[in-house]
Amino acid sequence: KAVVSTQSTGQCYIAAFPCPSPQGQIADSSLSALKYRGMIHTIGTVARQEGFLSLFNGAKFALLRQGTYGTIRLGIYYSIKDGWEKRNVGEKMPLPHLVLLGGMAGVIGSFVTTPTDVMRVRMQASHHTTSPPLLASFVNIFKTEGLRGLYRGAIPNAQRAAVVNGVQIPTYDVTKRNLLASGLEDNAKTHFAASLFAGFLGSCFSQPIDVAKTRMMNQKLVANTNVKIYKGVLDTMLNTVRYEGVLALWKGFIPTFCRLGPWNVLFFMSLEQFRVLDTYLNSRTTPAF
Repeated sequence: KAVVSTQSTGQCYIAAFPCPSPQGQIADSSLSALKYRGMIHTIGTVARQEGFLSLFNGAKFALLRQGTYGTIRLGIYYSIKDGWEKRNVGEKMPLPHLVLLGGMAGVIGSFVTTPTDVMRVRMQASHHTTSPPLLASFVNIFKTEGLRGLYRGAIPNAQRAAVVNGVQIPTYDVTKRNLLASGLEDNAKTHFAASLFAGFLGSCFSQPIDVAKTRMMNQKLVANTNVKIYKGVLDTMLNTVRYEGVLALWKGFIPTFCRLGPWNVLFFMSLEQFRVLDTYLNSRTTPAF
């Protein structure tokens, strides 16, 4: 399960990586305009001002994070789910259990990989097309900001992971189960429909937390002070709504879905094929791709 999760996660994440979002922008009463206006404008502006390669800033941190995170969350989720269904022959794990299991797996995975996510966010916000070595990057933050610097945004990161995984993975499993029960075959069309719907719901539920997480991770202490722009998830959301309106909590939804939608389709469809391959390797029978 770990190998299958890592392979599926890594190849899908790099395909969807260069979809920047303007959700990390900060706007208050002192600002009259935002730098980015939507996904297409953001891509064009970044590529023009900072170079095309800047769209891939933080890619190696993203791959490290996603490979580790995906392995942990999916390994926990499917190991427990499959074990439960083996013990309860003929039954499927209820939806509330799937939601709790997905949320728990997401929290564990996100906490372990928060330092890599901090580096990813900061590299994406930087104007450099080259990034320092992995180890040197972590050491630098630890020296200047301490352990808290590496785990800045860990709480909203875990909250987002709980929401995304508690919605995304169970939605795919239950949607696929219902589609099969309606008479559809267990094939690529069914997997595509279930995975795209899972990506849409995951984007809807996670975006407000994602906005808060990105802004908290991207902030740094003002020099020689302990001043922070945001003090927590609730404070971030309240300030965002106060200065930018309620819809600002869903700022970047379109690029988020443009990333999560295809990512979910590629991931779950790849996962299904890797499952077939895993079954073949274990049973030595001809795989039905």
